[in-house]
Amino acid sequence: MRNQSSCRQSETKSKSKKARRRPRSYTPVSDALSQPFTFADTELAEGIQRHSLVGLLVQALSRKRRSDGEPLTNVLCALLVWPLLKVKSLHCFCCELCQILEGKVSVLYDFLGREDVHWRGLASQLARRVDRANDLGARSQRAFVVDDTSQARAGRKVEGTSCYFDHTEGRHRKGHQVLQLGVAGEKGFLPIEAQLVTGQKGAVDKPKDKPFGDQRSSAARDMRRAREQSKPELFREMLQRALAAGFRALYVLADAWFGCKENIACCLKNHLTAIFQMKRGLLTYRYRGRDYTAYQLYGMVKRRMRPATRKARFKTASLVVSLNLETNPRQPAQWAKVRLVFSAPVRATSADTWVIFLCTDVKLSEVKILEVYSLRWSIEVYFKEIKQNLGFLKEQSGRYQLAYASVHLAALRYLLLFEAMLRAGQLSYGEIRDRESGRLQTLTYAALLWQLFRALIEGALEGLVRDLGQKVVKKVLAAIDQTVEGFLNQALQISPEQVSVQLKAEKLGYL
Repeated sequence: MRNQSSCRQSETKSKSKKARRRPRSYTPVSDALSQPFTFADTELAEGIQRHSLVGLLVQALSRKRRSDGEPLTNVLCALLVWPLLKVKSLHCFCCELCQILEGKVSVLYDFLGREDVHWRGLASQLARRVDRANDLGARSQRAFVVDDTSQARAGRKVEGTSCYFDHTEGRHRKGHQVLQLGVAGEKGFLPIEAQLVTGQKGAVDKPKDKPFGDQRSSAARDMRRAREQSKPELFREMLQRALAAGFRALYVLADAWFGCKENIACCLKNHLTAIFQMKRGLLTYRYRGRDYTAYQLYGMVKRRMRPATRKARFKTASLVVSLNLETNPRQPAQWAKVRLVFSAPVRATSADTWVIFLCTDVKLSEVKILEVYSLRWSIEVYFKEIKQNLGFLKEQSGRYQLAYASVHLAALRYLLLFEAMLRAGQLSYGEIRDRESGRLQTLTYAALLWQLFRALIEGALEGLVRDLGQKVVKKVLAAIDQTVEGFLNQALQISPEQVSVQLKAEKLGYL
């Protein structure tokens, strides 16, 4: 009886421990803010002063403010702080917690409603200063990463929203689409530029009775780009501006939604190594003097695809082929050699569950290509940060200029906090002792990400635990908010659901 009661007590204790266990999170910046004696308003205030952000904001204004208006320092600080105080909306902050402003509660909305504030330029300048002041890693370990995210908006019509195809859920939704470009390094992700995307189909434009006051204003020009240009076109412009601003990296990473000839040619023109996931359409590659589609090439290599070890969950194979980057059939061909890496689960439930990666540097091995591509997950971490904790598109308004400001204000908050955590040393993920030298080595975000990524591919998670230690592995697992299989599938975008969504998008003409 005593043994049974003791067993029951231990079971109840274990159940209570599991019940009290916090949900996993992979938002390192937000998690660092939860550390003792770390205050968001203090970190933001110090960052604003350190980078002279108020002076940059003055330069971003196309016209002067009234001399009797609220000081810009107060307005900027209030705009940056409110989502970190865990209030539901900017309106709640103004009504209940806004003690920093002397004027009326409408001051913040009035300032956000200004059309002439060049928010994109302000965020880009701050990103450049953070990049120069903090070493994110050598150029050979840095990559430009592009991806899009969305925020559904139900109810009344909101300017700048559209009916878009959500490639994570495989269905049409109404809301905002945002294209983001940033640099992924050993220490994390640095957002550079963001752009709202609407397209011409199903977009909600400005009402005719409430037009922009000045069609040359920053918000008006941003809305024209959002409506008139496609995502690949916007990506190429953003990449060119990032290079002109002095941002440097060796690679460009993107998923299948950006894998097209124009983007590959743009990377080669700027001496960047492109690593894109490609779609399985009618695009042909030349191999041994003949043209083949991705399906045909996969049929040639799938029999020789082998896992790296007996416990590996994925198998890969690669081919060096030629791709004609010329899009005009009347012009002479522009052939470029590329390496195609095919990957598929060892125990796939469907024979059609496979993906293809393209790399413009044929000298890179399959392992190196996957290692670099794993950095793309850092932009997903960034989206999680700004959506969950940094007020991304949380302002309750239907005007386009507020959505335009909100996207870049979320980036400003992230940049200030990200640099503060780097300076305080709170973004290190653990240390290991080198077996040869005996010295302690700090594991960076990118290093841990790849070690876990490779361990999953090769089925060597037990060895990873033995080499790094249980505590460090738990930190990594807690930092990605996914199960082992789920993380790998999402990072590679190779799950059966994601592959089926891509095929559906191709048939609908979205991909």
